[in-house]
Amino acid sequence: MKVVRLSWQTNARWTMPNNEVAQWISRYVVETDNRTSIERLTLMVDEMILAVVPSLASDETMRAELHASTRAHWRGFYLALGRESFEPNPPAEALEWARTVARRGLDLGVLLKSYRIGQRALWEYLTRLLDDEIVDVELRSAVLREIWDRAAVWLDAAIEQVVITYSDEREQWRRGALARRVATVRSILRGDVIDVDHAAGELGHTLHLHQTAFVLWADDTTPDAAVTPALESLATHLARAVDGAPPLTMTSGARGLWVWVATTTSRYHDVYAEVQPSAAGIHIAAGSTGLGLKGFRRSHREALAAQRVAIESHSTAALTRYSDIELVCLVSGDGSLDMMRTLVERELRGLAGPDESNKRLRETALVFLTNGGDAAAAAATLALHPNTVRYRIRQAEQQMGHTIDERRAHVEIALRCAQTYSDFVLPDDR
Repeated sequence: MKVVRLSWQTNARWTMPNNEVAQWISRYVVETDNRTSIERLTLMVDEMILAVVPSLASDETMRAELHASTRAHWRGFYLALGRESFEPNPPAEALEWARTVARRGLDLGVLLKSYRIGQRALWEYLTRLLDDEIVDVELRSAVLREIWDRAAVWLDAAIEQVVITYSDEREQWRRGALARRVATVRSILRGDVIDVDHAAGELGHTLHLHQTAFVLWADDTTPDAAVTPALESLATHLARAVDGAPPLTMTSGARGLWVWVATTTSRYHDVYAEVQPSAAGIHIAAGSTGLGLKGFRRSHREALAAQRVAIESHSTAALTRYSDIELVCLVSGDGSLDMMRTLVERELRGLAGPDESNKRLRETALVFLTNGGDAAAAAATLALHPNTVRYRIRQAEQQMGHTIDERRAHVEIALRCAQTYSDFVLPDDR
């Protein structure tokens, strides 16, 4: 929030009138300047504020700091009122109260409402007091105008300063929180060892659930002013499409946004395809859904790879899914060992085990596919009986959970990756 800083410090000076009004105010200040009177006034205002803003009443720290701020305001106002030259000087306690409101993430409206209530309380107090103390109607009116005008100057100065203080503290808090969020996300993406619960708290995002990552970006056809609202709105719609919690988002540039959506299952992948950007020139790259921190990292890497393919191929599609262009990424060099590992783990499943039995089954399956699914030709290559080849293929299919002809291209590439890279792409627990 941008706050205009006014120079009330030099302009808001008030000279005490040299008449009966001034004498009455001076006498009143002397009589009021004691701990009991100030405390009574403070409690009156606090009770009115807490009645209107009940959320403050249940927090002892907030109540204590509100009380300190109110008391300091009364004390400071009456001291200034008794001086020959009236100069508003908002107390340090009031500024600290503003900082606390900002740190708690409360809206500025909470702070402003407390001052409006305080202003109303002062008016009610003054009118009752002067009705009781001054019989002369003209003098009573003159004193009320004089005190109220000065109170208005005090409140204007106080509100200006607390708004500036709140805004500065809020901005520092926002930057600090954002910096922590960015650092936490980057730590996860690097594969650092982290405290998952602490990281989830920093991010406000459940990390042990299934994670689907998206990269959202706007091309040059989208007006600059429309980019951020369109991307943030799209991120929200992606989460709502699967009844998920609010998404985790992180700005990737002036026209880009990284997004993660957490869900309890992985069955929603096709649902995301139904979400359409609300503005032209907005694009989505989606990674596959994965579980926990591992899924968080892998899905993000996949979304980035899908984005690269979409941009380099000049695709006009609103959505590019990594699952649709996975083989293109691998053969074009946009893949990585982690992406190969994901392919191997997903396509081969139990067949990706590191033991000798699975290694032998993988070798047989690859030779079988290389020979066009001809068991006799594969047997000749491996110096085995054709029935042995067929038996091993059935075992391999049991390990994979599907027939070897299902997603044949993906299975063959996964087998070749496993054969070439061996332990480097076989599943691990990272």
